[in-house]
Amino acid sequence: MVSVEPHSTTIGRYVVEGLIGAGAMGRIYRARDPDIKRTVAIKLISTNLMSGADRDDYIKRFRREAEAAARCAHPNIVTIYDFALHDGEPFLAMEFVDGMSLRQALDESPVMAVSEALGIMLQVLDALASTHEQGVVHQDIKPANIMLTATRRVKVGDFGISRFANVEATIDSNLVGTPAYMSPEQCRGEEVDGRADLFAVGTTLFEMVAGKRAFAGRNATEISHQICNGRLPLLPAEVRAAVPRLQTVLERATAKRREDRYSTAGAMVDALRQVLAVGVEDTADETRIEPAGRLAPGGPSPPAAPRSGAPIDSEILRILEDRLKIYLGPITRVMVRAAAEKCRSLDELCAELVLAVREGPERERFRREVEPLMGTSLGRSSAPEAGAESSTPHSLLPGQELERAQAALARYTGPIARILVRRVAANASTIEALWDALAQHIDSPAERTDFLRQRGK
Repeated sequence: MVSVEPHSTTIGRYVVEGLIGAGAMGRIYRARDPDIKRTVAIKLISTNLMSGADRDDYIKRFRREAEAAARCAHPNIVTIYDFALHDGEPFLAMEFVDGMSLRQALDESPVMAVSEALGIMLQVLDALASTHEQGVVHQDIKPANIMLTATRRVKVGDFGISRFANVEATIDSNLVGTPAYMSPEQCRGEEVDGRADLFAVGTTLFEMVAGKRAFAGRNATEISHQICNGRLPLLPAEVRAAVPRLQTVLERATAKRREDRYSTAGAMVDALRQVLAVGVEDTADETRIEPAGRLAPGGPSPPAAPRSGAPIDSEILRILEDRLKIYLGPITRVMVRAAAEKCRSLDELCAELVLAVREGPERERFRREVEPLMGTSLGRSSAPEAGAESSTPHSLLPGQELERAQAALARYTGPIARILVRRVAANASTIEALWDALAQHIDSPAERTDFLRQRGK
């Protein structure tokens, strides 16, 4: 529950509802935009410790950076709505993210499953790839700046803003954590590019799966020395055994010389996807290392009970991934595979994936797209009967006609057409009945009519 401050009822045109957090250089509030009835987060920066000339220059540069950050439109980036002054102090109105920061998540549970950690950082990298192309470098990627919604959708905050927000701040107990994610060139005060963000991604990911920081020390000086001179520690033996390539990826991402790191966020994404393909999928997506002192009395916790039933058909999983990727981005493959491992039926899997999409028109659209898969036994893998054609189960209709209907339907439904044809063909006694039933899976009346016209061609 946020606390309301009676003396701060408005900031600009925004009506303050409560204080979310405070730091050395300002405060963050939850507020409401009365014009469009939207909840926002307000970051109010304090510049009262700066001299007049420095303050004016700071505000000008802050405004330019805010304008650049506002152009970074991406589903995994906190959107900036507005920049203005309140009693002479600069503030930003931003998207309000209902969730918790990665820092809070790690404080509650210091070690994440490898699949979950990679899924989160793939989203971060997707956001970085977009902004780096626009010349915007974050410079302060760390758990506190990575927000997580209830469905584990990532929202990265402070794009391009962080270095200004702390420009005059002194290093104290509240800020010691920040240097732990800085690149060597940042520690030396040199110019940085996108590869500094990739260093921070590497150190953050290490912490997520190892339960400890990659570079630690008693103060900022010791931490900086470790970053510039120390080697990246080894991941726990259990993690290295389960995902052997992850250590190599992290070592490259945190190389001392920026030239030795991945050249782009996209290149690091490709490397992490290979880690997923080789390691995590073979370990049931549950590679989790308990830190010392957290094991249950009497030894490790027993393994989770295996899911009953046959695995869901791999082709349907691929179709779900293709559809869901439009809404969730790079995390899709991890989410679908992990959900398939624990769901007992295709209906249950589809229902869970629908909830992963943002509530509103997007969720409803995705629900309609996967609805044809629900309520059918085609979701489970099974061997075809002897002599039966796998593409035409339990159907007496000519295979050539089924292929023609599938090709026509695919123009409107995509890869799911093959599943729909298989499902409908099992109950259709005539070609006309087949086409009529398939047409019901096309939302647009005009497209439905166009589809039926192709029946007679």
